[in-house]
Amino acid sequence: MYLQMKLRHYKCSDCGTPFKTTSPNAVRCPKCGKALTGAEPAESAAEISAVDGGTAGRLTVNAAVRFAVESSGIGETTMTIGTRSVLYGAHCAVLHPWFLAVAWSKLYGFPWDVRLWASFWLHDIGYISKPNMDGSEGETHVELGARIMGLLFGESWAAFTAAHSRYWAKRNGRQFSRLCVADKLAFVLTPAWLYLPMTRATGELSEYMLRAKERQAGSEHFTDYESARLNSADAREWLEGLKSYTRRWIEEHRNGGADNWTVGACAESTAAFR
Repeated sequence: MYLQMKLRHYKCSDCGTPFKTTSPNAVRCPKCGKALTGAEPAESAAEISAVDGGTAGRLTVNAAVRFAVESSGIGETTMTIGTRSVLYGAHCAVLHPWFLAVAWSKLYGFPWDVRLWASFWLHDIGYISKPNMDGSEGETHVELGARIMGLLFGESWAAFTAAHSRYWAKRNGRQFSRLCVADKLAFVLTPAWLYLPMTRATGELSEYMLRAKERQAGSEHFTDYESARLNSADAREWLEGLKSYTRRWIEEHRNGGADNWTVGACAESTAAFR
């Protein structure tokens, strides 16, 4: 069993300062110091209530998400699927960059350049506030991180960061960057036991499964094995199929070259960062 403390709201009778506390006992005004012993809270509050472990877990997760959103200045009204993805989904800002660093190390050696680390942390930040992941709005997520990288390190790093999306690169007639290849390997390295619960929690998974089916239908580079799994309703089988295709794409393109596998994206975007 876990105990939940109710946050109580008070207003000082002397100076009128409003304040909050979880203490059910004597409280003191933080401005004038007046002790408000026995004072009633400004809002009615339930006493300590007992909840089971499952509920306590959900309360803890919700509190953590609220704290992250409030600390970052993102209002609850902008808790779109893109924002959720950056907070605790496939593009989680505290997890994905580390998988990306490992992937870069496997492909190109340890990333000693601090500008690479900046791109690892900034490349997906543009998903914040996006209403979808792969739609017309979501496809432009590359632009915010690219602009920041451009301001910090110059236009070449802006282009490098923007071209981490092979669909953005294809649509704008650009060469995908090494960041794109490492980003794909980061996805492959993320274990299913972590990836699937995260993307289910954010709502991304259903969009990814639908979009992967649409994209493989327009490409001849999926094997029969991959196509069968990408059309499966089982999320784990779908993920196996997508990772199989992604591994082969990485091996084919890790050293650059033309990307003839990727079907042009449907979204429109500005051809910036040239």
